[in-house]
Amino acid sequence: MIPSKGLEMRTAVVAIALLVALAAPVAAHGEEAPPPSAPPVPTVDELLTRLSALPGVEARFREEKRIALLAAPLVSEGTIHFDPPGRLARHTKSPARSSVVVREGALLFGDERGGDRIDLGSNPVVALFVESFIAILAGDQAALERMYTVRIAPFGEGGWELDLAPRLPRMRRILRQVTVRGEGVAIEQISIVETSGDVTVTTFSDVDTARRYGEAEERRIFSVPISR
Repeated sequence: MIPSKGLEMRTAVVAIALLVALAAPVAAHGEEAPPPSAPPVPTVDELLTRLSALPGVEARFREEKRIALLAAPLVSEGTIHFDPPGRLARHTKSPARSSVVVREGALLFGDERGGDRIDLGSNPVVALFVESFIAILAGDQAALERMYTVRIAPFGEGGWELDLAPRLPRMRRILRQVTVRGEGVAIEQISIVETSGDVTVTTFSDVDTARRYGEAEERRIFSVPISR
């Protein structure tokens, strides 16, 4: 059985990381991109609206977890997948293979040692993080602001910074702050600060915001081996 706090934090990281669904526009082949200009800072509602329109998401991630007692960060890489309305998969490829999947009211975890399953209905803390993720993807600003204090502000030259501070006591015991930085509609960095002082920084690449999963892919991507 995986320790409850470990699952809660892993779910929090996965949930917030799916904000990566906003991607930068790319100029068509043969066209010269217009000169860059400083776009206006979007509102929270505009960001959530963009997310709510996505048919699905796939992206590569690189995550650095900075722990106070370690001289160097722990680095992991893999892929993230989202299939509306509520299927989420995070498959880590290195340094070791593992998977976290949220689907049909449960959180599934699997690695080389086996797997486990948590019924979200029986674990309200884990369920909160899953609910916050769904609120982001659904563009449900009211639900998101029930769980977080949400602020957006300019950052750098033409960029923006979105800060999510947990409101609920159960979330505040684990998370201190989530910061998302980007420019235009491109997210560049997501930082998660735990109450322990540990910091997780995630970057994304090869983002596909028009991903649609077929039936065979759903069975393969959104599942993990489970052994109790």
